Amino acid sequence: MPSFVRFPLAEGVNLYVYPTDKFKTVLLSVYLHLPLAKETVTASALLPMVMTRGTAPHPTTPELVRHLEGLYGATLAYDVGRRGEIQSLVFRLELPAETYLPGEKSLLERGVATLAEVLLMPATEGLGAAFKSEFVEQEKKNLREMIEGLINDKRRYALNRCREIMCEGEPYALYHLGRTEDLADITPASLLAHWRRVLTSAPVDVLVVGEVDPDGVAELIGRHLAIPAGGTREMPTTVVRAEVDGVRRVREEQKVNQGVLVVGMRTGVTARDPDFFPMVVANGVLGAFPHSKLFLNVREKNSLAYYAYSSIEAFKGVGFLYAGIEFANYDKALEIALAQLEDLKQGKITETELEATRKALISDALGVQDSPGRLVEEYVSGLVAGRTLTTEERVAAYQAVTLDQVVAAAQKLQVDTIYFLTKEGGA
Repeated sequence: MPSFVRFPLAEGVNLYVYPTDKFKTVLLSVYLHLPLAKETVTASALLPMVMTRGTAPHPTTPELVRHLEGLYGATLAYDVGRRGEIQSLVFRLELPAETYLPGEKSLLERGVATLAEVLLMPATEGLGAAFKSEFVEQEKKNLREMIEGLINDKRRYALNRCREIMCEGEPYALYHLGRTEDLADITPASLLAHWRRVLTSAPVDVLVVGEVDPDGVAELIGRHLAIPAGGTREMPTTVVRAEVDGVRRVREEQKVNQGVLVVGMRTGVTARDPDFFPMVVANGVLGAFPHSKLFLNVREKNSLAYYAYSSIEAFKGVGFLYAGIEFANYDKALEIALAQLEDLKQGKITETELEATRKALISDALGVQDSPGRLVEEYVSGLVAGRTLTTEERVAAYQAVTLDQVVAAAQKLQVDTIYFLTKEGGA
């Protein structure tokens, strides 16, 4: 299988190219990594929303859309991601591979130039002192709706609340899209000033996946996407805590039709640790799949939940059990969920559970190869973690995990916070 080829462009600025003829498109992605911080989280989340509305050469959204249509329907997208206590701003442009367009020799270069426009030539006003106020005000409204909309998705809301409570005082408690109370103070000028600080201080990873010549792409990126010189651009870090000071129990009442139980755990294990893969397998046995203990015992066998799963976070060293339940089933559902965790720690794992989990994880790892977006996200996760792996290495790691390693990893799952979103008046 092919792999990413690295081209250092400047201090803290790197290009990674994955040449493959498997896809009919070429995906260009730019990641800027920032510390997740209360002072900047909202403005940072707002940046890609504003910047993908228009550029100096194409200063209105309809003009930018028409320009993209001229690139054979290229798509421009943004994202705001979180990995541990790192907030990543993501700009993506996907366009057809030139191989499938006879006679077309400059599409990739025009795509690179367009992405460079978005980052380096934003639409401004006031002689370049501020982003276009029209874009900023509209996107502030959209961001407010996105933040406030979290409460309408009760599963995500409950998970986020458990994270806030468990990690109170830590950057990880912040919602990666920011805080509504920050929006009023963000102006077009302050936002542009923030972007200029980000552009000269954040580590930048540029990734290209598709049927391209790596050296040719490096030349194009170097020519068009000249990131301004900055400081050391060091990758932000995440503080990992393994210790737990007792178990906190929190109930929150709202107008809801279904309760959501979330158990927050500390693991202290991150993607760079030797026991990371055993921890992933342990989570798989516990609750990541339909064959896992939580699903089978909480939902299927005892009919106590609409859903019951678990997850781990690879960068902060935390994990969560969560289940959608009837209000009256809280005690029983919690008891059985925690019993599954205890069984895991005591090694009560069948060969069938272990093998099904291993196969599911390997299948998922191999599936990454089928999507340019997943290839990029997986590789960026490795960059942030400080340990990039090929698909073959990832599969081999899963195959090598033993039962004893899974049990040892499971014993690091320490319950920290039990959160229950219930109806008004309590269960």
